[in-house]
Amino acid sequence: MIKFNPKRILLPYDFSKNADKALSHAAFMCSLLKCDLYLLHVISKSEMLDILLPVFKIKNNQVLVNLVNDKLETVCTKVRKEYGIKAKSLVSTGSITSEIVSMCEENKIDLVVMGTQGSNSKSDLFLGSNAYRLITKSEIPVMTVKELSTKKGYSNILLPIDLSDHTRQKVDYAVSLAKAFKAKITVLGLYDENEKGNKFKLEAYAKQIEGVCKAQKVNVESYVDKTNHRVGKTNTFAKKHKVDLIITMTDQKRGGKLLELNSYDHELVHTAKQPVISIHPLLSGLLAGGSAGLPF
Repeated sequence: MIKFNPKRILLPYDFSKNADKALSHAAFMCSLLKCDLYLLHVISKSEMLDILLPVFKIKNNQVLVNLVNDKLETVCTKVRKEYGIKAKSLVSTGSITSEIVSMCEENKIDLVVMGTQGSNSKSDLFLGSNAYRLITKSEIPVMTVKELSTKKGYSNILLPIDLSDHTRQKVDYAVSLAKAFKAKITVLGLYDENEKGNKFKLEAYAKQIEGVCKAQKVNVESYVDKTNHRVGKTNTFAKKHKVDLIITMTDQKRGGKLLELNSYDHELVHTAKQPVISIHPLLSGLLAGGSAGLPF
């Protein structure tokens, strides 16, 4: 069973406007849910050797780490004052993705909130490739953010569904998140021209999800529609229905030694205007058939 109940949230932070956009989401979550916020700055080895050390004429790596930590602590102090939460600064050196994963394990993080601007970002941290690598490597949910939080919380959570093995696992997570934010869940089932036989299954699945939501006193509505462009349809639907958060499963598949996102999740993280929470499927939940008792 995967549920939304974070006690520690980690935010990769590089002092940019993009980082502050993600910070607006993470800090509010911590304020509402009474959890701790960890701000992490990763100094890449190339950045340290080729830029920072020569510019500041620093010979000792630890001196540089201390300088960055002092700057990060200033941000934490501001966050503590503004949001009334516990905020801790973390600084590490190495590969951005690997260090984020390592720090999550070391500090028992429950959720990563990460800004991303796709392939056109001027910051190494916010390149889309880093977000994809983190989502595939991370065992914990990752929330990718492109826009500043314009309101306190989320009122309409989009839950795209299909007939894949793992899709049921996000239902419990969506329900617990909706209860935390007093939000509505909007279920969207999509099938293409070659999957007409799936329409009935998706409708039945959506009805079962409605039942789970209503049992938990969560407002819910569902839609099933045909499209040959799933991501485009999802984004258009999200805008039309004023969705402010999307939850998806990564449905990771093994390709050699690496795990890769399927094309839907990969493109959705890249194109969605709303924050997207990507959840890593649990094998045990798959074998058990999911706690929600859903079919397929």
